[in-house]
Amino acid sequence: MGAAAILALTGCSTTAQVEKMGEQTYKLTAFYNEPVQGFDSWSLRSEAKQLCPTGHHYLLRKAGKASEMATNHASCVTGANCEYALEWRIKCTDQPQEKFTIFGKT
Repeated sequence: MGAAAILALTGCSTTAQVEKMGEQTYKLTAFYNEPVQGFDSWSLRSEAKQLCPTGHHYLLRKAGKASEMATNHASCVTGANCEYALEWRIKCTDQPQEKFTIFGKT
């Protein structure tokens, strides 16, 4: 398997982009090139923790793109446009955050 196919299968994201929306409210965005796997993201969690060290509340978590979303990895490898944006809107609060594991279990 070529390097491009391996990168497509790993679903690497760019670093999170941050936009301040208001007092203690932020829009975080990361771009992925794979089918949507869910609304969680290690890069967005890391950025949220830096912005809100005492915790945050989700106002919005969504994935979007202008065209139809990819449904499987094979279509991405064969050349379909699988890029999408994962967006969170968070508000800093004083609350403990849920635990995160790479396998989805705590």
